[in-house]
Amino acid sequence: MKFKGILFDLDGTLIDTSNLIVRSFQHTFEQHYGRQLTPQQVYAFFGKPLRDAMEHYGPDKVEALIKTYREFNLVHHDKLTTGFDGVAETIQKLYNEGILLAIVTSKTKSTAIRGLRLFNMDKYFAIVIGHEECAKHKPDPEPVQLALEQIKLAPSECLMIGDSPFDLASARAAGVKTAAVRWTQLAWKDLLAEQPDYILNTIEDLLGICGIENK
Repeated sequence: MKFKGILFDLDGTLIDTSNLIVRSFQHTFEQHYGRQLTPQQVYAFFGKPLRDAMEHYGPDKVEALIKTYREFNLVHHDKLTTGFDGVAETIQKLYNEGILLAIVTSKTKSTAIRGLRLFNMDKYFAIVIGHEECAKHKPDPEPVQLALEQIKLAPSECLMIGDSPFDLASARAAGVKTAAVRWTQLAWKDLLAEQPDYILNTIEDLLGICGIENK
């Protein structure tokens, strides 16, 4: 088997939280500033910690913005989160082949697990690296390195799947090969600039990369 372990970003890669995130930002900035951010302004921070976006767009109210965002996000999480075609089935096939699976996300671990549970995928991931477990965050290699430690595999044995340049940069800095997903909301040229080793037009492409027959 080409890879013994696969690390995944979560939002925008395995589950579609784009609408949830944009709505959460728009609600928050409407509440505090009487204005809304555009989807493009929100997309610019996909893959980075929430605090980074708040410090950029509302540096005078960072803690209050985070609190409002999280309150709205948690209340509306299940209703506004949707899935991507074929993801749950592909994850199950990878798991059944004995590939170790991990999540490396910039959101909190508990919220990440909640998202996985929505689509009955939490049982496939023994390792979930959340924002609070790292001092540094993507694009720094620390989150990926922590996942490698916990999954007990070498960088050369793993592949990182992501929808943002931060995912790819983090993995590459840790010595892990990368795959960019074509269903990203971010500018495709920005992902290509990180020179991904593979491109996934659909999630099923991952099976071929891993040498698994797609029955």
